Formats: sequence, structure tokens, C-alpha cells
Amino acid sequence: MKLIKDKKFLKNIAHQINLLNTIGGGVSETYVDIKKYKKGAVVNVWAAGVNPESYKVVLHNNQLTLFSVLHSQENPEMAAPLFNRTFILPPQVDLSRIEAVHEGGQLQVRLPYFESINQPREIEIKLL
Repeated sequence: MKLIKDKKFLKNIAHQINLLNTIGGGVSETYVDIKKYKKGAVVNVWAAGVNPESYKVVLHNNQLTLFSVLHSQENPEMAAPLFNRTFILPPQVDLSRIEAVHEGGQLQVRLPYFESINQPREIEIKLL
């Protein structure tokens, strides 16, 4: 008994199932680690099987979003999200100096603090 007679439809749906379930690649779960230092913080992301071009880092106001998308090689319009993490950045992070680096299978997002945050400064007393 044939339920679906359209072979093109079957091929497309099978490819979508393959893409969404990552049968062809076997992508593992993403690991995110945040380390805080005196001069800033670092967000480390490990995702086995994810190539560097698939990562995206987006900063909007004080919200940092890290995500990755798996694109189909056969159909570039088809994509499946692999992970998505959003962080609200604290006010001491210097948004203009944030950097993202990919090395050795790991994405590292560096969040430097404002340099004057940790330095004491004297406040002038005004005479009225």
C-alpha cells in the first residue's frame, strides 16, 4: 500500500527529517561556561560538529545572543537551529570592546569591563 506517491515530496521530507534530527552529522549538546575575571568575563561555548561559520553572535543594547544554525548543503534555504542562548550583560561590560574568537572547536566571547570601574576616583566637592 502506497501512502504517498510523489517521490519528489518523499525525498524532500526525508531530507528535512535528516536535517532536523541531524542523522547525517550527529551533533551533540552545547556546553556553555562563563568565567569572571577582574578585567572582564569570558563566555566559552563548545558544540561538537558545529563549524565556525555556523556560529552567530549578536549584540542588541545590553543583550548578547549566541546561536548556531545548521544549513542544508542540498537546499541552502533550509536550516535548523542547533542552540540559542541569550545573556543580559551587566552595566560594567564595555559593549564597544566585546570580541568573539573561534579556536580549537570552541567559541569564546570576551566581555571586557570598563577600565575605570575598578579604579578609585576622588569626587570633587562643590561649594555653593
